[in-house]
Amino acid sequence: MELPNNTHSSEAAKQMKSVAEGFNPELTTEEKIRAAAEFEGLVLSTFLRFAGDAKTYDHTVLEDGIKSSILLEIPQEDGSCVLVEVESATFDGGGEERSVRIIESDGGDKERHHYYIEDDQVLRYDDNLAERSRELRGALRPEESISIEGIKRALDMCRNEVENRKLEQQMGLNRQPVGVDEISKLAKLLESAEPRKPY
Repeated sequence: MELPNNTHSSEAAKQMKSVAEGFNPELTTEEKIRAAAEFEGLVLSTFLRFAGDAKTYDHTVLEDGIKSSILLEIPQEDGSCVLVEVESATFDGGGEERSVRIIESDGGDKERHHYYIEDDQVLRYDDNLAERSRELRGALRPEESISIEGIKRALDMCRNEVENRKLEQQMGLNRQPVGVDEISKLAKLLESAEPRKPY
């Protein structure tokens, strides 16, 4: 997949691009399982490394389980930053979730890559928040944003977005498995992460 083109090319965007450079359509089942094990280890080792910075939400917040998350950042020389959110959840029914989001930030959140385990493999979802925000602003005219017409237009955009995401996956452009090499690059990126400073 050709990732979103960042014309501003912040250092954060370059760091992220060095990790997420497309998908390998020829991963074997064994490679997918190995990548999932590596990813699981990366999430758990990150929690161990930053145990004092983790926030845990129990049954008073999450109805059917316990979730922990850590917010990290990787500051860049140009003032941009790679924001990192690592999450781990254990559900009452026995299920678990592990995920890592890396987000480009240089005054506003832009490109985002979301890694998570599903069906014993690690999937990556790519998104460009700035581009989607521009599309939404272009579709909703200020004078109709709270009118029936504005609401209909917003609903149509949401339906269209859902269909686009399904089509992306069918074409092998998003939510595709990633291999051990990409998980290793992600782990290397996280080596320089530090707890996010309060603003």
